[in-house]
Formats: sequence, structure tokens, C-alpha cells
Amino acid sequence: MKNLLIVDNSSVVPNILSDFFSETNEFKIHTAKSFQEAKELIKNCKFFASISNIVLPDALNGELLGLLHEENIPTVVLTSSLDAESIKNMRKANVTDYISKDSIHELKSACTLINLLTYTKELEILVVDDSEIIRNQLEDKLKTLLFKVHTARSGFEALSILDKNKSIQLIITDYHMEEMDGLELIKKVRKNEIYSDTPIIIMTTENNNELKVKFYKSGATDFLIKPILDEELKAKIVDIFIKMKQINEIRYFNKTIDENVITSSTDIKGVITNVSKAFCEISGYKKSELIGKTHRIVRHPDMPKSLYEELWGTITSGNTWKGEVKNLRSDGNYYWVKVIIEPNFDKAGKIIGYTSVRQDITDKKRIYELSITDGLTSLYNRRYFNDIAQEHIEDSVRTNTIFAFLILDIDNFKKYNDTYGHQMGDDVLISVANSLKDTFKRSDDKIFRLGGEEFGVLISAKTKADILKLASEARSNIKFLGIEHEKNPPLQVITASFGLVILISNENNLKLDDIYKLGDDKLYEAKDNGRNRIEYIEI
Repeated sequence: MKNLLIVDNSSVVPNILSDFFSETNEFKIHTAKSFQEAKELIKNCKFFASISNIVLPDALNGELLGLLHEENIPTVVLTSSLDAESIKNMRKANVTDYISKDSIHELKSACTLINLLTYTKELEILVVDDSEIIRNQLEDKLKTLLFKVHTARSGFEALSILDKNKSIQLIITDYHMEEMDGLELIKKVRKNEIYSDTPIIIMTTENNNELKVKFYKSGATDFLIKPILDEELKAKIVDIFIKMKQINEIRYFNKTIDENVITSSTDIKGVITNVSKAFCEISGYKKSELIGKTHRIVRHPDMPKSLYEELWGTITSGNTWKGEVKNLRSDGNYYWVKVIIEPNFDKAGKIIGYTSVRQDITDKKRIYELSITDGLTSLYNRRYFNDIAQEHIEDSVRTNTIFAFLILDIDNFKKYNDTYGHQMGDDVLISVANSLKDTFKRSDDKIFRLGGEEFGVLISAKTKADILKLASEARSNIKFLGIEHEKNPPLQVITASFGLVILISNENNLKLDDIYKLGDDKLYEAKDNGRNRIEYIEI
């Protein structure tokens, strides 16, 4: 944090200035009401700059300005009078600037200037003029703004400096020069890609519109009429570098966003028009692979179709959608993001596209997934079943789809463990789990290990026939694993018995416990009726 000295014999002005500077928090403010107080502070502290009233009760003749100049402290002078004599004295003193202490606008501008000095310090400027007197005068003025100033006596010398030094941020050149005038210099400078956007101010004694047009069309940023008014010179330069600072801040901000925030933009049809580097990094795709595609390229099959239908319906109606989405990386892995998608509107209020911002929540989700996942089979566990089953039932009723709960149990599994050992018993559980995954592939199907050798599946389908077909495939697929089980007659391979509850409607407002009991009853009925079969109830 830089030290800033504010000197005024009142309390009001320093307080106003301190409030202004508190908005940026770049400076530690030191205040003094007298020359002696200021002198003591300067003795004990290194100051970056000062805003000072130079007429003080104990120093009426500008002694403070001499001290500040001696200590090389850039100074914006506070004055109560802007008469011709005061302005003449300020120019002679070559201060950074001078302002009326009675104007809030001026006090604000002083803060803006001091803040700008932190940016312009050591920035390099090139002054081109064949007059040594003018070069020296401009150099002195520009150094009050903390620039590092290079000077050239001709256009050719200027081009040589520019060729050797790629850090020039501003060029100020005279128009009338021997060998190469300022207009020709500008044209040559603009041919160099490095300086294609560098601000150029051209100075001239002529003031006619035809020449001004030539200046602008050749690439001049602005012009100054000689003899140069100090205040105009500084005003133009300050304006140029305030804009330059703002542009650089925006570029830095955008770069930070691009590298660290997962963002994308699409047109009205959902076709990607732009993505951030962070999006590319997390998805594993190059920007060129994403532009022109839709977000289906990262859509994970685990995510239900209903989520995207809700998302699209929300944003196309002009509202903001928020949610958590599992996405697919280019290498087949996955990641989770918290998503906010907002419509973009034109001036007439018509949607012209969509912008989304994502937050990587993969680690958080993986921790949660561990808590809801069975460690042996990688299926969902009983805890997650209890968390989502009731919501699954209600979603099916709301969307007019048929809900089903399937519960299954491996036949004679205790005898298998007793015969083949618990390690092979665990292998059977894993094989049955994988078989269920191969059968129930749809994103809306949820498979659980409910405990021991008992598994459950939540199903949503359009018809009862679809559900019965899936259940039958699940039973057959387990049998066709062909895992030997000599204590499971008559097939002597691993089989499972199934209890199935099909909820066509829920007029009785059945809850999860009711449906679970019905399924469990049907499971035991399947066991009693010979195992390796499905018993179901339709409600």
C-alpha cells in the first residue's frame, strides 16, 4: 500500500479526499494541517504523492511546495483561487496538477489523477520534435505524471527508437519537421503491428479542418495546437491513459474470467458460440471442437431427459435456470457443475441467446456419491433409496408415467456363501449388480443394493408392458450369467426371485413404506412359488 500525503489546514477537504480514496484502498492516507506537521511526516515516511494546499498558516510563501519538490514527491496543489497569477505560478512550479479545493468535482478528479499515477509510473512515452526547447519542456511536463520520457529530434530517429524499444505507450510528435514530417511518421508507425493501436498525438501550429482530417485518417489519436497549453496537454494525456487503464483492467478481468470461470454462450437454438478456457479445461475439449456444437457434446447419460426439458422450458420462457448437472468429459470421465443459465435479450426484449456460468462441484459431489454408494457393487445404497424413492414416485404421478418398484433377492445365497466362501459370494454380488446395470440402462432407472443379497430398482415407463419386459430381462440375464450354485436346484446356477409393484395411478396416495411392503410380500411369494420367478401386483 502506497503512502499519500494530504495537507490542508481544514478538516473538511482531507476527510472528503480520504473518503474518495477509501473506495480503491490503494493508499495509506497521512494528513497534516500545517507545514511543520507535513515536514515531520515527510521526514519519517516515503510518500508516493501528495495533494496539498501550499499556503498554510505557518508557511504563507509556498515553502511546502519547495519541500515537496526537493523530496521528489509528485503534487496536486489545492488552491482557493484560480486567477491568472495563481495559474502562472503553478505552471512555473511544474506541479503534477492544480485544482480548486472548493469543487467536489475537482477533488474527485484529483483522486482519479493520483490513482492514475500508480499506472503511469515508469510507462514510456516518446516525444518527437526538432526543437530542443520544446522537447525539454514536454519532457518536464510529462515527468510530473511519472512517465519515463524518450525524445527524438526527427522522424528517422523516432523510428529507430521505436524499433529498439517495444514498450512505448504514447507518441507525441510535431507535424513540421525536416526530412520526415509528423504525418509521414504516423503512417510509418502504423505499419508496425506493435504500434498499430498506440495512441499518437500530433502537434502543429496550423489549425484548419483539412489538415485535421489528414491527421485522423493517417492514424492520429488527437492533436494539439502550438503553443501548447499545459492544461490541455495533461487533460488529453490523462484521458488517454485513463481509458488505457480501464481497457487493460477489463482485459485482465476477462482473462481471469476466461481462465477461471466455466462459461459458455449459445445462440437462440442452443448452438455454442463461445466458451471459456476453463470450460475447455474441465470438459477436455478444444474450443474449436465446441464452437458450433450444442451442449449435448458434454451431456452425461446419467442425467434424466426431464431435467433438460425443464431447463430448456425455463430459459426459452425468459427466466433463469439454476441446477446441478453431471457432464461427460471427452475422455469418458465425468464432472459435476452447479449451473446458472440466463437468456440474453436485445433492446426490444427479444431473446437472442443464452449465457451460462458454471461452478465445478465435482469434489463435493464425489464425496456425496461415496456417502450414497455401496462400496462393494458401486450401486446406490439404502440411504439414497430412502432419500429419493418418494420423490421418484411423485415425479411419475406428476408426469403421467407408470412407476414401478422392483425388489429382488439372490436365491439360496446363504447356502452359496457356506459352500463357496464369502469372497466368491462378494464376486456374485458384483456380477449381479453389473447384470442389473446392463439391463436398466435408462437415465430414469435407479438401481440400489438395499442390503445383503437384496437389490431394488425404481422404474418409470410409458406402459406396463415395458416394465414387465425389463423385469423379465433382468431375471433372465442373472440366470444366464451361468454362475455355478450346486445348492440352488433345479438349475444349480445363481438365480434371483423378484417382487414387482406397478403403480398405474396413485389414487390411494400410497407412500414409500406401503409400496416397499407390497414389493417385499411379492418377493416372498416368488420365493414360496419356487424361486427364479417374478410375482407382481398392479395398483
